[in-house]
Amino acid sequence: MNAIGIYRRNEVGMIIRQYLKTFAPALFLLLCCSISAFAQSAPESQRSRQKDLTDVTFHTIPVKVAIDALGSQLNLNVIFDDAVKDSDTLTIMLKDVTIEQAIKIVLVAKRLQARIIEEKKIIVFPDHEANRQKYGQYELWPAKSDANK
Repeated sequence: MNAIGIYRRNEVGMIIRQYLKTFAPALFLLLCCSISAFAQSAPESQRSRQKDLTDVTFHTIPVKVAIDALGSQLNLNVIFDDAVKDSDTLTIMLKDVTIEQAIKIVLVAKRLQARIIEEKKIIVFPDHEANRQKYGQYELWPAKSDANK
């Protein structure tokens, strides 16, 4: 009876060893590829995130010039309502922001609003009720689908 139990244990052990010999190299290769892919993807995502973030500093610059400069980095054509004054200046220092965030901050700081009038073209105007009605047919920039940026 003991001999039969030992024989079956040896038989099971041999089968397990054979499976390990067959599948172990494949499992090891799969594990190495996964680790390699993970190691490569982490720095790429960090680099793209760092690339998107920038520092923005303007010192006593006309608001139109600042918004236009930032907009050009997003390939936006910026048009200004006549009520946006050339004499209105801006001094601002922002760290680790996206260009879109920087524009939004400038708009809020100067009580301005932007609307999309065509693809890649926005109009900037003073944010008050009359102008909101005047430009109400256009979609707000940035679009609500870009929320939480």
